[in-house]
Amino acid sequence: MNRHSAISETRRKRSLHQRMLIVQGVLAVAGLIIVARLIELQIVRGASYHEMAQAQHFGGVVLPARRGEILSRSSKTGETTILATNTTLDLVYVDPVVTDDPELVASTLADILVTAEFHEWCSVGDTRCPRELQQYYSDAFDPIKPLESLLSATGALLAPLPEELPPIDPALLPDHSDVIRRFSTDIFERIAEKRVTFVPLKYGATKVEVAAIQALNRPGVYASDTTNIVYANPELVPQSRVSQYSKELSLLLNIDRSLVRSYLRSRPLRYVPVMRQLPPILTAQVREAMRDSQRATREKRAQAPSTEAAQAIADPLRSIALIPEHWRFYPDGTVASHVVGFLNTQNEPQYGIERTFQMELRGQEGLIRTMSDPTGGQILTSQQRIVDPKDGSTIVLTIDREVQGAVERILSEAIIDFDADSGQAIVMDPETGKVIAMASAPLFDSNNYGTVYSRVPIHIPLRKRPEVVVELYHPQTLQFVLKGYWGDILTEQGRNALSPEKQQQVKRIEQEFNLRDVVRYYMYAGENSRREIFPTEHEEIWLTYQNNIGVGAYLNRSVQEIYEPGSVLKPITIAIALDQGEIRPSDTYDDDEPVEVDEYTIRNALNKHFGTVTMTECLEYSVNTCMTTVSTKLGRKLFHRMLERFGFGAITGIELEDELQGEILPWRNWSNALLATASYGQGISSTPMQVITAYTPLANHGRLMQPTIIDSILHSDGTVERTKPHVRDQVLTPETSETISAMLVSTVNNGFAKTARVPGYRLAGKTGTSQIAGPGGRYEAGTGSSITSFAGYGPIPDPKFLILVKIDRPRAVEYGSESAAPVFKQIAAYLLEYYGIPPQE
Repeated sequence: MNRHSAISETRRKRSLHQRMLIVQGVLAVAGLIIVARLIELQIVRGASYHEMAQAQHFGGVVLPARRGEILSRSSKTGETTILATNTTLDLVYVDPVVTDDPELVASTLADILVTAEFHEWCSVGDTRCPRELQQYYSDAFDPIKPLESLLSATGALLAPLPEELPPIDPALLPDHSDVIRRFSTDIFERIAEKRVTFVPLKYGATKVEVAAIQALNRPGVYASDTTNIVYANPELVPQSRVSQYSKELSLLLNIDRSLVRSYLRSRPLRYVPVMRQLPPILTAQVREAMRDSQRATREKRAQAPSTEAAQAIADPLRSIALIPEHWRFYPDGTVASHVVGFLNTQNEPQYGIERTFQMELRGQEGLIRTMSDPTGGQILTSQQRIVDPKDGSTIVLTIDREVQGAVERILSEAIIDFDADSGQAIVMDPETGKVIAMASAPLFDSNNYGTVYSRVPIHIPLRKRPEVVVELYHPQTLQFVLKGYWGDILTEQGRNALSPEKQQQVKRIEQEFNLRDVVRYYMYAGENSRREIFPTEHEEIWLTYQNNIGVGAYLNRSVQEIYEPGSVLKPITIAIALDQGEIRPSDTYDDDEPVEVDEYTIRNALNKHFGTVTMTECLEYSVNTCMTTVSTKLGRKLFHRMLERFGFGAITGIELEDELQGEILPWRNWSNALLATASYGQGISSTPMQVITAYTPLANHGRLMQPTIIDSILHSDGTVERTKPHVRDQVLTPETSETISAMLVSTVNNGFAKTARVPGYRLAGKTGTSQIAGPGGRYEAGTGSSITSFAGYGPIPDPKFLILVKIDRPRAVEYGSESAAPVFKQIAAYLLEYYGIPPQE
C-alpha cells in the first residue's frame, strides 16, 4: 500500500511538472505573439497607424471651389457673353439595401424618366438621347441599319448606296410604352440584388490574359474571349482566399494588388445609378413622387392600431436619392470650341483655354479642419481652422461670339463645297493684335465632344478591297510595325512574303491580339489624301468618320499645325525689298521663261508667262519667277533676318498651349534654290497664326503686333488683370506699309484675287496655293495635294480687320483664288456690315 502510494505521488508530481511546462510554453508563445504584434504596430506599421489615428482625431471637410467662367467680348459693343460656365444637374440612384418593393421603385422611376421628348430624340438617333436609354434604340444609332434592305445575304449591295441614308423603318423601333416597360425591368433586376455580384477587373484584356484567367479557374473570377473583359462575382469568391486571389490576379493582369483585393471583397450593394444629368423638370418630378410617397406613408402610420405597427410602416420610395453633380456647360456648343476646349467626364481639362488656364480657372479648394474625441464628438481647440475656398478666375477672351459664329458657319460650308479635309480662318484687329475669331472646321460640340467619332457608311466593292491600305501598330506600345495593302498583312500568303523580322513582329502581336481588330484601315481619296475606314459585318459596307478626320477635329490647327504658306508670303517678301530700297513698285521684270536654279526649274502656275511685269503686277498675277529675282537682291542673310523679325521660326506667344514654331533653316544652310522658293513661301513652314501676325506690319504702319486672345482675367477677389496691346517690333516704315497696301489693293481689284473683292470697298489681299511636302522632301502631286489660302485686310486706308483663310486639301478646286478668296470675301462682307462701315466707292 505504501509502495503504491509512493508511485502515485511520483506520477502526480511528474504530471504537474508536465502541465506547468505546457502552461509556461503557452505563455511564452503568447508573449512572443504579443511582442511581435507590438513590434508590427509600433515599428513596422507604426507610421500608417499613426496616420489612421491622426485621420480619426483630426477630421476635415473639403469645400469645393467654383470653376471660373470663360467669356467672350464683343468687338462691336464691348459686352460679354458666356462661352463656358457651370451647371448642376442631379443624378438619381437607388439604395437596394433599403428597397422593400423594387418593382414599385423601378416602375415609378421609369414612368418619370422615359419622357415623350426623350423617346422622340432617341428614335432618330439624336445625341440628346440619354445614354441610359440608347440601348433600347440601338437600331436608330446604327448607321448600317437603314441600308439592310439594300444588302443581300452575303453582304453585297443589291442597289447603289444612296447619297442620303433612308429613314429607318419605324417597325424596327420600340414604342414609348415598350421602352418604359423594358427600362423598368432593367432597374428592377439591378436593385433586386442586395449584394455586389459584378465587378469588372480589366477591359481590353489580351488573348494571353484571357487564357491565363480561364486556366486559373478560380471560383467567381471570369474572362470573356468575345468581349475581352475580366470580371468577378465577389459573392462566389471564397472570402478566406481573397488575399491569395488578389495576388494571383494582380500578377496576371498587372493591376494593383490592394485594388483587386477591394474588388473581390463581398459587400452590400448600396448604390445603383439610374440616370445622370436629369433636366430640372425631371428632378422636380422625382422629388414630387418622393414627397407624395412620404405623405402617404405618414397617413398610413397615423391609421396604424399601435405605435409598434406604425413604426413598422416604411416609405416604399425611401431608397430613391438625388445627388447634385457639377458639370461644365457650353451654351453655344460649337462656337469657339477649338479655342475654349472642354472638360472630360473626369472633369479633366482638354484642349484650349480650359487646359491652358487650368490653374486660374479651377481655383483653390477650402477646408474645415476639426478635432474629434474617441466617440466622434467635436472638440473645440485652437487647432481647429476653416480655410475658405477660393473660386476660380473668369477668363474674358477677345473672341467676339457673333463674329466667331458667322466665320465658323462660312468656313464649314466652304470645306463641304470644296471637298476639303479641313479649314481654318482667323480674324484679327491689326491695330491691337486681338484675335476676334479663330475658327477651325470641321467643328465639334464641347457639350457632346464624343460626336467626333460618329461614322457613316460607304461602299467599297470586293474588287476594290485590295486597294485598302492597312497599318499595324503595336496595341500597347503604339510603335509602328508595318504598312501595306490589305492582302499584304491580312492574308497568310501576304504575311509569308514579309521579311523574317516583320513576320516575327506580326506573330508576336497575333499571340495576344486579333490582328484584324488592331490594324487601322485607310482608303485613299486622291493620290495623297486618305481617310480612315472601319470594317462592318457586311463585306462591302465600311464606315468612315462623318467629319472625315475623327478625333483630329479637336486639333486647333491655327496654332498646332504647320504648313508651307505659299504665295501669301509674297507681299512680305516684296515689303522687305521695298523697305530695304532694293525695288520700287514700278520696277519691271521680263517673265519669258522658267528660272533654272541649281538643279531645279521654277515655273509659274499653269506654266504661264506674263512678259514684262511691274512689281505690282508680280503680286497681281502671283509670278513665281519674278519673286526669285527679289529674294536674290535681298540675299540669304538679310532675307532670313527679316523673316525672323516678322515672327517666322518662333512661336507667336499667343495664350494657347502646344503652339508650334514652324521651321526656317539657318541662313548659312540656304541653297540658291531655297533662297528662290522661300520668296514665294515654299521651303519654310509656319502656322496660320504666324502668317496673320506677319501681316500686321503691312496693315498697321509697319508695326508687328503681339497676337492675343485674352482680353482680361477677373480674379475672385475682384481684381482685374487686363491685356494691353503690345508692339513687338517696327519691322517696316509707315511709308512701306502704305505702299504695299496700295499694291495689294490693286491685286484684289485687278489680279488673280478679284474673287475676294467686295464691291464698294478697297480691300488688300493675296491668294496662296502651296504644295504639301511628302516623304523624302518631295512635294505631293495630284488631286488633294495642295493647301489654298488668302490673307487680306481692309478697308484701306484705315483697316478694321485682318483675315487669314486656309483650306486643307481641297479636291473640287485647285487654287486659292477659287476657294480661300471667296471665303475671305464672305467674311469681309459680313464684317463690313457688322461694324457698319459705309462703302468707300
